[in-house]
Amino acid sequence: MQGHGDRIMLLLERDGAVRARDHGLDAEALAGDLRSARRQAKGDPTLQLGFRNIAKWARQTRRAAEDADVVVGSGLGAQASHVAARAAGLPFVGVTMFPIVPTSAFSSPLALLPVPAVLNRPTHALIQHLLWGAFGRALRPVYRQWDMPPLPLRFDDHPTLCAVSPTLMAEPGDWPATARVVGHLAEGVGRGLVGSPEGPSERLSPDLLSFLGAGPAPVYLGFGSMAVPDAGRMRDAVLGLSSDRRVIFSPGWSGIDVASGPNLHVVGRVPHDALFPRMAAVVHHGGAGTLHAAARAGVPQVIVPMGGDQSWWAGRAHAAGIAAAPVRVRGLDARRLTEAVDEAFARASRACDVAAEMASEDGCDAVDLAVHGAAGRG
Repeated sequence: MQGHGDRIMLLLERDGAVRARDHGLDAEALAGDLRSARRQAKGDPTLQLGFRNIAKWARQTRRAAEDADVVVGSGLGAQASHVAARAAGLPFVGVTMFPIVPTSAFSSPLALLPVPAVLNRPTHALIQHLLWGAFGRALRPVYRQWDMPPLPLRFDDHPTLCAVSPTLMAEPGDWPATARVVGHLAEGVGRGLVGSPEGPSERLSPDLLSFLGAGPAPVYLGFGSMAVPDAGRMRDAVLGLSSDRRVIFSPGWSGIDVASGPNLHVVGRVPHDALFPRMAAVVHHGGAGTLHAAARAGVPQVIVPMGGDQSWWAGRAHAAGIAAAPVRVRGLDARRLTEAVDEAFARASRACDVAAEMASEDGCDAVDLAVHGAAGRG
């Protein structure tokens, strides 16, 4: 969108805001510290952070949108963004990384247990109303301050764009016309992203390129922004896997402290679209972004879900033939991890086929068009 001349202001969690500014984008950090919350909290730290800060996020969004034409909301802050847009009299576009619009095609990705097909749609309605109501209570001070009634939960009065691959999830036939599956939001090389003009190899460090060139394709292992329940046990599993396989490990927020060795290369944040095509397999937590990046790269996966929608995505990837059976994080050891990687290797051909199907998908352009349409300019 910025490449098309739009002026964008991003409101992101703290680490995301720093990365966005590094790319030359205008970004402000939302209230709260997600990394600290995931390291310290019991229960669901993400929801707890949202309950504490959603009113602040709504106020931040309204201030940031003073000169805006449209507000786009996603993730935990979507409800705050929607309320702020309504208060400012601006159109709102929702972008989701997993399906939230009720459907009878499958159960809610946030449902904890499988249910009979007849209960698929009710799981969506129940979970969405519970979350909307809980966050709505936390937004009461904002409703009073802005002298507005509580915003009802609806999906038929604004665009809701599900940024997932139609190869991995077909658009449900019972969604309203306002809801669409638009495709994965692939990383921005070639899209005019400020600060990223290089080709894939130039975006990897010399040390990483040297490790990649020193032997066969390694296995990537990383859990992004997740706090791993038993960091010591996971560390042993990583070292065990690297005893007879080449491994690239990205600790992320896991709290795992391990040093590089002959068969193990430890990295910080790396661009998935540049690295994953050079991997033999990708082991990760099942976040939609990482899963789609690995699928688009044509690399088989091992998914170790740790919460939220990740178990649902792990099941979808396994059913699509691109991932091993989901692996439980508790009790994971080197033997189980090695077995899962071997199972993933057997799915390499199918992973290549799915990548070919995904190659023409362009969720970014679809979102761009929808946002301009909502703003009355497209």
